[in-house]
Amino acid sequence: MWRGVLWACLPLFGWMLLGFVALLLGSWACRVRWQPAKIRQLLADQSGTVQSLSFVLTLPFLVLVVLFVVQVAQLMVATILVHYAAFAAARAAAVWIPARVEGSGELENRISFRWIDPTRWDQEFPALDPEDPHFGPSAGGMWFQVEPGSAKFLKIASAAVLACAAISPSGRLLLPPAPPSATISPAVIDRIYHAMVPNAHFNPRIPERLRNKLEYATRATEVRVAFFHPNFEPPLIPWGEPPDPNQFYWDELGWQDPIVVTVRYRVPLMPALGRILARPLTSGKGPDTVSGRIEKWGGIYVYPISATVMLGNEGDMPVYPYPEILW
Repeated sequence: MWRGVLWACLPLFGWMLLGFVALLLGSWACRVRWQPAKIRQLLADQSGTVQSLSFVLTLPFLVLVVLFVVQVAQLMVATILVHYAAFAAARAAAVWIPARVEGSGELENRISFRWIDPTRWDQEFPALDPEDPHFGPSAGGMWFQVEPGSAKFLKIASAAVLACAAISPSGRLLLPPAPPSATISPAVIDRIYHAMVPNAHFNPRIPERLRNKLEYATRATEVRVAFFHPNFEPPLIPWGEPPDPNQFYWDELGWQDPIVVTVRYRVPLMPALGRILARPLTSGKGPDTVSGRIEKWGGIYVYPISATVMLGNEGDMPVYPYPEILW
């Protein structure tokens, strides 16, 4: 996970370095050169009518660069937390998918509905006809997508939402009517927060801010669950063997199938800076890739960040041992 975080933050490191260089050039232009004595002298000046022309011309530029550096730092923090959210969701999937959730119909190694992923180009279907010369264990495998909305899927999505709530805004924002990715009780979050911060009950606005952060995270976080079933294992089809002739079921995963969880989170940008960065730049070097990724989501500008983590399924052993499976 940390290698992916470093590679994802590498362009942001470059943008931050560029921002610091712009700050140094701007300070040199206004002849301040980051000298504390001159800064104090400027603040104590009461003349009010005489200002350095270079300082007046470069002050808006310096403020914009400072906001840019702060925004890049927020994106770096968001990148780290989104990767952690993907790891937390994948860990929850590896734990909850093998479990049995009573009252939901999802038994061991079964989750919602799955279908063959049409976006994958490396799909290799196994040979199911015993007369086929390629029948039996082979290389490659099948990628499956998991239908969202089930009890286990909501638990997986809740792990990602709780991780992304830490970087969500605490103010009330105008959000589009997007369906929430998970259902988490605000009372539970409030009780956990007050248990960790006992002095929080002195601030009556804490519960409202927690609800706002949780609401934004549930709407701005998208979770996608997929798994890979290799062809050297028995295909996920009915085998007709007693005592369970329907083995495998339509919503079942292989007991060792890798589970891939992708988390996409819309990071809110600063209002003024987001509007400026969303404008495409025209140059002869090709299209502007930065403005193309910024979205107008409801009444705010957002920058989507995605992270993908793969973990192995911690399921039960197969019902039929491998020596007893006839290929």
